[in-house]
Order: sequence, then structure tokens, then C-alpha cells
Amino acid sequence: MHLSRRHRAATAPARNGRADRAVIGLRATCFALAVASAGGLLLIDPSALLGAHASTSAIPLTVDWVEDASTAVAFQPPRDSTGVHYSEFDDISVTVSQTTNLSDQALIVDVAGFAGTLEATDSGGMYWSTAQNFVQAMQCWGEDPLAADFAETCQWGGRYAANNGLGDTVYGDVVPRLATADVDPYVGSAIDNPFRTVQGVTVTAKQEFGGVGGKELTYPLLNYFNPSTTNEVQGARINSDGTGSFLFETQSSDQAPQLGCGSEGHARCWLVLVPRGTSYSGPTENGTNTGCSGLIDGKTNEPYVYGRANSIQAGSPVNPQCDYWANRINIPLDFDPTGQTCAVGGSERRTIGSQLMVGAMSSWQSSLCQEQDAAFSFSSNPDALARAQLLQGQADAGFLSWPLSDAEAEYESDKALLAATDFSYAPVAVTAPVIAFAAEFANGRQEELIVSPRLMAKLLTQSYSFAVPSNSSDPDKNFAHLNSVNRSYKYLNQDPEFQRLNPDNWREFTMNPSISLPGPSGADAIKQVWRWILADDEANAWLNGEADEAGMTVNPFYLPAGHPAAQVPVFVTDVADPDQGNYLLDSTGAITMRQVGLTNIAGAGFSLTDAPLQTFMKADESLVPIELTTEKYRFDSLQYAPYAESMLAAARDTFRGDSHSKTVWDATRINAAGELGDWISGGTQIPGKKFMIAVTDSSSSARYGLSNAGLVRANSDEAVLPTNKTMQSALGALSSAESATVRQVDPSLVTTGGYPLTMLTYLAVNLTASDADARDDYAAMIEQVTTAGQIVGTQRGELPLGYAPLSDELVAQSQAAAAAIRAFVNPVVTSPAAVPLPDTVAATTTSIGPAQDEYVAGETAAAAVLPVADTAVTGVDTSALPAAATDRTPELVNAAGVGKTALALSLGLGLSGAVFAPTLLRGRRLLPL
Repeated sequence: MHLSRRHRAATAPARNGRADRAVIGLRATCFALAVASAGGLLLIDPSALLGAHASTSAIPLTVDWVEDASTAVAFQPPRDSTGVHYSEFDDISVTVSQTTNLSDQALIVDVAGFAGTLEATDSGGMYWSTAQNFVQAMQCWGEDPLAADFAETCQWGGRYAANNGLGDTVYGDVVPRLATADVDPYVGSAIDNPFRTVQGVTVTAKQEFGGVGGKELTYPLLNYFNPSTTNEVQGARINSDGTGSFLFETQSSDQAPQLGCGSEGHARCWLVLVPRGTSYSGPTENGTNTGCSGLIDGKTNEPYVYGRANSIQAGSPVNPQCDYWANRINIPLDFDPTGQTCAVGGSERRTIGSQLMVGAMSSWQSSLCQEQDAAFSFSSNPDALARAQLLQGQADAGFLSWPLSDAEAEYESDKALLAATDFSYAPVAVTAPVIAFAAEFANGRQEELIVSPRLMAKLLTQSYSFAVPSNSSDPDKNFAHLNSVNRSYKYLNQDPEFQRLNPDNWREFTMNPSISLPGPSGADAIKQVWRWILADDEANAWLNGEADEAGMTVNPFYLPAGHPAAQVPVFVTDVADPDQGNYLLDSTGAITMRQVGLTNIAGAGFSLTDAPLQTFMKADESLVPIELTTEKYRFDSLQYAPYAESMLAAARDTFRGDSHSKTVWDATRINAAGELGDWISGGTQIPGKKFMIAVTDSSSSARYGLSNAGLVRANSDEAVLPTNKTMQSALGALSSAESATVRQVDPSLVTTGGYPLTMLTYLAVNLTASDADARDDYAAMIEQVTTAGQIVGTQRGELPLGYAPLSDELVAQSQAAAAAIRAFVNPVVTSPAAVPLPDTVAATTTSIGPAQDEYVAGETAAAAVLPVADTAVTGVDTSALPAAATDRTPELVNAAGVGKTALALSLGLGLSGAVFAPTLLRGRRLLPL
């Protein structure tokens, strides 16, 4: 699918409300994951979804609140036709897009037959935007959803914090597990509604007191789930026509071990949906008026009484002194197994490399060990590091988008080793980095956004005032280094370029986005984003310092050092100086300017247009607040907009509305140095006020139900969305400029209807360093993932949403590569001295996942990079080969061996910048002055 800027209004799908639940069921059947945000309520364009032509799709489940006839009917509590809510809820039905083969992902929940959400003001004058007619959602692990203690197994109440991300949406005591009277910060409570973990640990929902004088308040529940980790949905709004739609994040035992979903013996968990109407449902028969909520009736000046009509919905859904729990809908959620999924006894094979393969390998890995006599682990790491490790034999196989080449080899010995080593490359996946977003405002959710190369360059270079570290103490000086036009845009939608790109909905983007960028380590996918930007003439000129049509220019910190505009004003920052916070003036009274800009390793000025980077920079060196008052120190760009640890994390953070920014000063917080006072997070973005943009991959975006921006092809006016069709169309731009064997999509060559960031990922196998058995296993892996693994679907072993199937030509290329890998025979090694000695990379990978096969520094890995003679053919005992000497850094060795942890899928999610920046940027490192 592609969208022309001239024809978008005509081709944009209608966003009308659905009339009945049959339409909802049909829509949910058409796709498993929707492009949406957690609280949004507008309809979704199925054509924008990846994997729309899946051969096996998720089967949705529709459940009626009353008189249900679904497969989940036995799990629903009885309904009381005399109850105060019966007439409000008896037409409600919910449809959940997927209930089987679940992992850490997003589900779409559709609601029909309800009434529109209403706002209200309480007796104290407080306004609540989501006061009546909304839905709450939570995940529970209990075996019996009708058990009396089932609520104890539900992940609810993780927002006992001032920065809980709720704002003025739902009434405050809806959020915890207790009534207002039972969360008094100064008095303990005799009442408790605890949470019980799947391991059998009972966690109190009450506050605890400790510290000096017993005045330090803590909530033990926050050790298990908190505002940044909980998946509870406090108030999903309903449209005026009675329909609604929101995303719910399912969490496996990998993310939420306290729930254990997918762990052995606990494959099934539950999505519990609690509708909230207009009548007050507390207290219960055994409760007190304040036991459910402390909300006061303005007319009687007494707490709400049971059955009160037209009432703000107060009280927790899991509080037994309220009876909201009786209205719940229980949806079974069956998770794929987590942890070890392969039988012990077969061979174990390690793969490393591209983050673009996290989604595919999470699907393929378990089916590979069932079909092949081998288990394949995977640790994602920067592509450049994966190439280095592959060259040195620290892994036999890695997923890459570009081949090993002399251009990336840093030392002559690396080049010699490369020349002496045989590699085979098999294309295995078509996917893409995407510009994903979640945009939910008071006027609804926005699902369409067009981004040009130059607009993306503006976002990546912190050239808008909202992208620069700022503080309310002196907003004018925070952005003084930006030019007057840049400073005039208080909001992104004030940029004329944004308005031209989004003529139909630019006014709807009523707040500025937080930008989530993976880093600081590099990736081939990031390089492809820069290639797209640099392929565009307007973006190129703008990055080199030319103004756009309205006069906006690049942030001076991102210009080459020595550029006339690469200078910024200097401020007095010494707290002892009475002029602290003012401009530093020279002897003539003029503002002192400091020279800034990008330099390469040699100290020369470096332009962002010189070559595509593999990283995203945060080069703006602003420190705020400029004038310290109660604060003790300042924060910078990294604290204002931290990197996401991976593309998957960027998608998850965007789904949650969590930028991880820490820019709120808390004078009572103890910092890392043990001192009083620290910068803390302001919390997640609140429902109705969410806007985040992320650079992620198409699979992760689909997993978390994000919307994808349409990207303008370089030097054109055509905006294209990432779909199976547009990614396959872009394969016509495969270029062999760097390698005749490893071709890659050139964004400058993508033609009409092609998605410009499309990428082809290869499995590269080091034939020289691997033995015959390993090569046979990798060949079998290639044969499986390029045939059965190219069937798009949600079952294990299939191609997940976000990937386009390989073309017949690419499948044939992969099959030929597999045959060549299997047929390869290493020569007899007669003298290790004849083999060029390798240079090493002194760095280790880090995995965050169910298992990790670690590589650590050692002294024997050099032997592994020698050609491995196939003993079945030559009879040479390669185990006797001596370790090669090296005159540089220590070699890496698999100290852990291939053990039990290699059996599970190791999904490494990013590397520390402190570890990898010297390795990845060495030779072309960018150093802002």
C-alpha cells in the first residue's frame, strides 16, 4: 500500500464507528494485532497491517456479558438480573483478537453494546475525564477464574505512586487494591487485599512503615509490579455509539515471573475485563461505607451508598468490599511455553546478530529443535560486532544485513583473516526498520502520520525545542542555541513541513512526541534509516546547514566542527556566582560563544552527510536547569531522552507511553551517591495524552500494536506504509554495490509502491571455522526457515507479523546456499603457522531473556578461528591444534560451554555503550566538541 500526498484524503479509509458486534467479530478475524495505542478508541486500517495475508491467523474470541454461548461460557460468573448494573451491561460483548500462542505482545480488545464514557466533577471540585462507562483490564494467573480468591492472583494495583501516569482520568481509589481509608500514608490498615504470586508468595497491598521513626513509607507490592511494568488498564474509554477498542499487553513469565504465564504447568492465564457503569457498587453486604471508596456525596456530605445512580465510579475492582468484581468477563489466555523448549541430547548451535531477527527467531526456535536434531540459540548484538565475532570464529553463524568486508576490517591481520576464510550467505528474512508511533489525544487516537527524510532528520538532530533538554525555570535560554524559527515552533505540528505532509490531521497532534531511539550501540537497521535520509536531496542540504523553506536549520551541535553556524552561547553555571544562569559576557558586553560540532577520530570536522551512520547520536550538550535553585545538579540529553536498550524495547516503551525520562526533581529521593535529592521519572504518559515516536523494527511494532508512519521516498512526494506488498516491491531495489552475493535494498533506488527502509537479512556461516556437523545443522536450519518458516502466521515455526515472505528467487538462493554449506569440505590443516593470525575484539555480548550462552574473555579462542579440517574426510585431529598467539587484546572463549542455557532462545536486547562504543565507532567515531 502506498499513499500519495496528493491523494491521501481520497484513499484514506473511513474511521466510522461500528454498528454491531458482528462487524467487530469480522474485523478481529481479519487481523491479530492492530495498529493502535493502549487507550485509543478509533477504528484501525487493516491494510496498514503487516502479514495481512497470513495462511494461519489468530482466532478471535467473542464473549457476551450475559447469555454467552462462546467456548468461554463456563468461565463466566453468574449474572444477577436484579443487580444495579444488569441493565447497563446486558448488551455488552467483548472480542479479543487472539487467545492462543501468546507471548509478550499486544492484543486488541473490542467492546460493543456499552454506553459512551462520561466525565464528572466530584464534590471537592476535582475533574475526572473517565468517570463513568469505561472498562478495566488486568492479567491473572489463578487456575479457577470463579474461585473466591481468584482476585488475589491478578496484577492490579501497581500505581501506588505520585507519578502513576493517570492524571485526572479515573478516580484515585480505583487504582490501588484498597479503599482510600486503607491507604492512609500515616496510619496502617487492618484490612488487606493481597496479591499472591504463582510461586505462592502472598504480598500485602498495605503500606509499610520503616526507617527513622518508622516514617518511611513503602509498598511491598511495587517490588512485583509498578507503574512502569504493570499491564493493568485502569480506564479504557468507550465511544458515544457504545463501541470501544484498546490494546492490552500480555506478559509471559519472562516479563512477569510473578504471574508465571507460559511457565511449566502454567500455560493458561486470564484476561479479566471489568466494565464500570454509572451506579455505585460499594459497599458489599459485609463492608462499610468507606470500605469500598471514600468518595463523598455532595448533597448529603456522606460517603456514597450502594446503588447510588449517576455516580463517579470509585473503588478498586479487586476490593471485596466493592462488588464490581461480580461483573467481570474472564477470557482464557494460552501462552506458548517459555524457558527451555528443546529436549536435551541434540546438538546445540549458537547464532548471533541482527535485532531484526528477534521476532522471527522467537517463532522459529522451538520448531527447529522439533524438526531438526539441534537446538539453535540466538543472541542479538550490534551487526558490526556480530561480523567481527563471526570472522574470528567466536560464533559459527550470524544474522547480518551487510557482508563482512575489507572496509570494516580495522587491522591488516583482520583483512588477511578475511581473505583466508570462506563464508556462505543465505537470505532468510524480509523485514524493515519502521518509524512507529502511538498518538492518543483528547480528540481520539491518530493512526496516520507521514514522515519525510528531512522531517526525520529534524527529529534525530534535536532541532525542535521540545527535543532539547529543558526546564521550566528559564525556557527561553534552554533553547537559545536554536535559531529563531526553530524556537518559534512550540509544537511539532506548527512546522509547515509537518502540516504539508499531514494536511488532513496535523491539527489533531495536540502535543509533542517523546522520541525513543535504540542505542547507544549500532545496527545495520539504523544505517538503513540514515541511507534513506541521505538519499534525499532536501534532507542532505538541510543536514549540511541550509535552512528549509520556512527558515528552520539543524541544531548547531550536529554540524561539522568548524562550520560557521556550529557555535552556541555560554552561560554562567557556577552556583556561587551571583550571575549564575545568565549569559557569559565578554569584555565588550557581547554574549560569549562556544565552538561546537562533530569531529571524527582525527579531530577534523565530520558531516552527517559524509556516510550513513550505524548509530543515533545525542550530540546536544545542553545541561539544565541553567540556574540551580533547589536542585543540586543538572541533567543532559541522555537523561532527558534515554536510549531504548533495543528496538523491541523501543516498541514496548512506546506502547506503554514510557520515555524513561528523569527530569522531575525530588528533594526527598536518595541518589546513587547516597545523597538527598535526585531527578526522577515523571511517569508514563496518561490516557488521552500520549504521543511517542520510535525507531523500531516492523515485527516489534506489530507485536505491540503500534501505528507505522508512511515514509516519503527520497526525492518524491509518495508516502509508503510498511506492508508485505510494499516490502516485496522494494526488493526490486536490491543492489550488489557492496557484494554480488549479499545484496541489499538501496533506498535511493526504491520505486513507486516500495517501502524505502525494507531490508534483507542473511544467515552468514563461517565455513572455515565450523565443523561438518555444525554446517549440516545450519544448512538444515536454512532449508526449514526459508520454506515452512516463510508461511505467515501466529503459530510457532511460522513467519510472524512484520515479515514479508521471501520471493521464489530468494528462496532458491537460500536453498543453493544450504547445499553449498553442506557440501563444503575444509582443507587439511598441516601447519597452524600458515594461517593468518586473527585480531580480536575485546567485548562480550549481553542477553536479556530466558537463557544466555555467554562468551567471556579467555586465552584459547584463537584456535577456534583456524580452519577446521573435516576429520571424517581427512582424519586430522583438530583438538590438538595449539592456541595462536596474539600481540594485542585477549581472545574471547566460550567459557560457559554449550550447556543447558543454549537450549532456550537467547534474545539479547542491546549492549552497553560503555562496552561497545570503543569497538563499534573505532576508526570513525564522532566526538562532539
